[in-house]
Amino acid sequence: MCIRTLNNTSWGAWLRFLLVVGLLAAKCFLFDAFVDTGLYISPANKISKWAAAILLALPVVFTSKRWPVFVLLGITDLWLIAQIIYYRVNHLFITWHLFTLTGNMDGFWRSIIPYFDFSLLLFPLLTCVAAVCCLWKAAPFRWWEVLIVVVTGICTSFTGSYMRWHYHRPYINGAPFTWEWVNPCSVPQAFFVDVSENERKATHYIHHRSVLAYPLFMAADFIRSWSTRSTPAELTAEEEKELATLIQPYTEPEPLQGNLVILLLESFEGWVLDAKDVSGNPICPAMSAFISSHPLLYVRDVKSQIQYGMSGDGQLIVNTGLYPTLEGIACVDYDYCTYPNIAHFFPYSAIVNPCRNVWNQHTMTPAYGYQDLIEPDTDYRFAWSDSTMIDRLIETISASSVPSCVMGISINGHLPFDSSPDKEVNIPDSVPPIIRSYMQTAHFTDRHVGRFLAWADTAVVMQNSTIAITGDHRIFNCNMSDEVRDYGLRANLPFGTGQAGCPLIIVSPQIDTLRIIEQAEQIDIFPTILDFIGQKSYFWRGFGRDLREANLSDEHGNYSVHRSLSDKLIRMNYFKQ
Repeated sequence: MCIRTLNNTSWGAWLRFLLVVGLLAAKCFLFDAFVDTGLYISPANKISKWAAAILLALPVVFTSKRWPVFVLLGITDLWLIAQIIYYRVNHLFITWHLFTLTGNMDGFWRSIIPYFDFSLLLFPLLTCVAAVCCLWKAAPFRWWEVLIVVVTGICTSFTGSYMRWHYHRPYINGAPFTWEWVNPCSVPQAFFVDVSENERKATHYIHHRSVLAYPLFMAADFIRSWSTRSTPAELTAEEEKELATLIQPYTEPEPLQGNLVILLLESFEGWVLDAKDVSGNPICPAMSAFISSHPLLYVRDVKSQIQYGMSGDGQLIVNTGLYPTLEGIACVDYDYCTYPNIAHFFPYSAIVNPCRNVWNQHTMTPAYGYQDLIEPDTDYRFAWSDSTMIDRLIETISASSVPSCVMGISINGHLPFDSSPDKEVNIPDSVPPIIRSYMQTAHFTDRHVGRFLAWADTAVVMQNSTIAITGDHRIFNCNMSDEVRDYGLRANLPFGTGQAGCPLIIVSPQIDTLRIIEQAEQIDIFPTILDFIGQKSYFWRGFGRDLREANLSDEHGNYSVHRSLSDKLIRMNYFKQ
């Protein structure tokens, strides 16, 4: 009788609508609990989230069928779970740029599995509860009822915007309440004018508006980005002045002393070089022993400065001394550009890439000044292990009769750390499984890097050569999972607080003693390598500091100006000149 009553009146439609709105709002607040960015969620923010739930539930009021309800809730579940997992991986939210990279993910989908936990099943579980509660077939809303819902959503959104503006008014010099605060597609830039990086805008938008309204932000960002691309970038007076301090007069390159070998190790973090197994032996004995027995430059913690491009961004920074673009991914969106680089100094240069054409490598290899790309013949992304990569690296250097620059890229350190991990190293059971697998994989990589270093110590072709070993980016962060974060805090490891970085090891005939530096930035690698290969006179020194000469107690230059300047130099194709 009750179900029949709901079918024959509009009460059933209202009850279903209110159920969907409540469920969407609950999921939104649950999302905020899973993704803790440290931003305060004020009452105004909470009202905005309710407004987004009301507006998103509008399709429910136009039909008497039940399937649109389940489609809406199901898509919402996928959206929320994807955003949570991506945030755990990169500490960023998905933007429209990421949808252009789906082809690059072929073979790497398993890498997101470690970031999934069963608590995320709460979202589809709530949808199942809604499915049980929506058994009735309610009549669609009448026109005046639809009008009530729309006006309620707009008024709720306006109220949240006004409350937020009123709260921030003292901090924005009494700026007037304008459409910018009401428009659901806009970011409240009136009090975030200093924020240039798009992913930080996204973080503020999601917490001040709603993750449910975030697709509107993505749509507006897409339109704005394409309009920006069609408009030539122009340097400000401050950027012109800063660029003048970075560009040196062109001079002829100095004679080369030997080969340059750069090993870019996938996800290789600095703390693992100090880690021990249950017997107290180093997890990475080869590199640890090499550091203690050779004169070299060793930086324990290099701050990773990648963005959406992950390994592609790491390669960009090391090879060019440029920061990643503020929006999009340089190696995908600006692969036609000319880049300053290290490789062009050498008569022969090559990249040994174990994963075929990952991060647009076919195009970016010549863009970074390399002549050859050595990679597997198959599209299977894990065809070559780190062992095979080192074999090809040694073969390439041995076959060259002229000074060569060769970059070797490792792959075994990629999530989920199960491609040929070394089971010989014994890790305590108290270590979370994913950290244990990472240590075992690091041991495997270390064995083969050590094999290369042992060969380089005695090979005639490596006399007077420079070797640089570093990681392309960090992999662990405090948002990965509670288990990883708690272990990091208990073991006093840097990823427990989100501070993990990569190591940097540089061996050069110019170094006659061991020098250890505690911290540096990824952008410092480019000018430091230039110094070691005798090319200090190169017109472009990058945005970093030469670690041999810099006063490391000094701060880096104006970071915000450098980020904006680097972005414009890439977009302008400045170095084509």
